[in-house]
Amino acid sequence: MMNSFNKDKKEKRILFICSPYFGYYKHIINELESQGYVVDYYNDRPSENGFVKGMVKIKRNLIDSLVDKYFKNIIHETMNKEYNVVFIMNCKVFTAKMIRRLRDIQQSARFVFYMWDSLALYPNAKELLPIFDKAFSFDSEDCKKMEELELLPLFYTKPYEEIGTEALKDKYKDREYDIISVCTTHPNRYKILSQLLPYLKTEGLKVYSYMFINKLQYLYNKVFVKEFKKAKRLEFQFESLPEKEMLSVIRNSRVVFDLQHNKQSGLTMRTIETLGAKRKLITYNANIKQYDFYTKENILLLNDGNWDKMIEFIKKEYVPIDEEMYKKYSLHSWLKKIIDSIL
Repeated sequence: MMNSFNKDKKEKRILFICSPYFGYYKHIINELESQGYVVDYYNDRPSENGFVKGMVKIKRNLIDSLVDKYFKNIIHETMNKEYNVVFIMNCKVFTAKMIRRLRDIQQSARFVFYMWDSLALYPNAKELLPIFDKAFSFDSEDCKKMEELELLPLFYTKPYEEIGTEALKDKYKDREYDIISVCTTHPNRYKILSQLLPYLKTEGLKVYSYMFINKLQYLYNKVFVKEFKKAKRLEFQFESLPEKEMLSVIRNSRVVFDLQHNKQSGLTMRTIETLGAKRKLITYNANIKQYDFYTKENILLLNDGNWDKMIEFIKKEYVPIDEEMYKKYSLHSWLKKIIDSIL
C-alpha cells in the first residue's frame, strides 16, 4: 500500500543532486522510488577522484573548469525532462549562477535544499538559499542565523532500524566491542581521539577505531595543521569504511563515541544512526540535550574532565524510549518532511 503522503504523486520525477557520501544517497533514492517517484541522480561533485575531492576542500577555484564542464553535462542530459522537484543536498561546488540556470530551465519544478554540513565549512551556500523554495539544515546555529533555513535533523536508514530491532531481542548480550569510533578525521577529532583511545584501552575496554581521511587532505594537514604534526600515517584509513562493515561494527558494539566538527552544532549522522540502532552514545556535543530523544541513561555528555564516567556508563544496559521517537528520525519521516514542505 502506498503511503498517504505520496498517494497522489505516483510517476512524478525528481532531480536529485547529492554527494555519494558513505552511500546514503542510495538509501534516499530507494525510499523515493518506493514512494512512486522517478529519480534522476547526480553527484554534487564532478568526480570521486581523491585529488578532486581534496581540491574541493583545499583550493576550489583550481577545478572551476572541471566543475563548469560537469554542470553543463547535467544541463544537457536533463534539458528535455520536466521535473516536479529538484532536490539538492549540500551543493559543494555549484554556484548560485549555475542553480539559477537550472531553475530557468526547470521552471515548473519546486526547488528544495538540504545542508548536512555547516555554513562555516561551506559559506558559499548562503548565496544559494534565496534561490530555493525551501531550505533545511541539520545545524541549529545556522538555522538561528539564517531565516531561510529550517532545522531538520539527519536520519537513520533501514539497516540501522533492523539492528535496533535485534537489540531489543538480545538485550545487552556480550558484544565484541565496548565502544566504537568511526569518523572522518578533522583536526579537533584527531586531537581528542589520539588521547581518548589510548585511555580507554588502558582501562581494559574493547575499542574499535576507524579514522578516515582523504589522502591529499592528510598530506596538507601534515604540513599546515598543528594537530597533525606528530600524526602517523598508520593511524588513518584512506578509504571510507564500507557500509556493510560499518553495520557489522555497530551490530557488535555496546556504545558509540561521536565527536562533532568544531565548526558544527548539529547532530551528526552517526548520532542519529546510533539512535536507530538502539545503542548508547558518548558525545561531546552539548546541543544534544535540546533534542527530544535525549536521556541520561542512553547518552553521556562528555567533556575533558569526566572521562572516568565512561566506564560505568558503558557497563549499564540501553534503556528503550518511546517508539514514536524512533520513527520521527527515520529516513521515511525525514523525506516526508522535505517533500511535504514543497508539494
